[in-house]
Amino acid sequence: MGLIEDMDEAKIILQRIKNYDKDGFANQLKYWLKELEFFYNRIVPNQTGNPSTSFYQITPSLRPKEGQVAFFNLRRGYPKEIYDGHYCYILKDFGIKYMIIPTTSVKDDSTANPNFEYDIKIKNFKNELISRLQISDIRSIDIQRFNEKRPVYNVITNREIIVREIQRILSFNIDIIDNKE
Repeated sequence: MGLIEDMDEAKIILQRIKNYDKDGFANQLKYWLKELEFFYNRIVPNQTGNPSTSFYQITPSLRPKEGQVAFFNLRRGYPKEIYDGHYCYILKDFGIKYMIIPTTSVKDDSTANPNFEYDIKIKNFKNELISRLQISDIRSIDIQRFNEKRPVYNVITNREIIVREIQRILSFNIDIIDNKE
């Protein structure tokens, strides 16, 4: 099939889906296409002419660092994944990608599930309320997903404690892995 036929079929499939925010999906798709257009039609020709060796650059003064919380456009995914724009904890900066953990707001009567969530405090973030790391949604993303128009926040919770808690939840212990086989 060609582009027009594939897009027409995608439109029909989207219209058939029930209990889904179709307008939100269409909006995110449009936004994503605009970002791809920016990369391929502006960045690539102005750098090397090759998408493999051309890179999006964040304004250095705005670039968030490991241990901070910044707003990223995660786009749409599968039903149980966190999607659209979210503040995320930056676990690792790989230069052209970030390893992030999306955060969610915490309801007054809610407690973190110790199997995949951990609560942190963020400085000057919505009156320094607690935010919840959704560790089961950890992912590596292109830095182009960073929204430079939103503020970047420092985290009050000690980074060492956060990393230890992430390690506990992920439990990448080779002895445990070997024993499960």
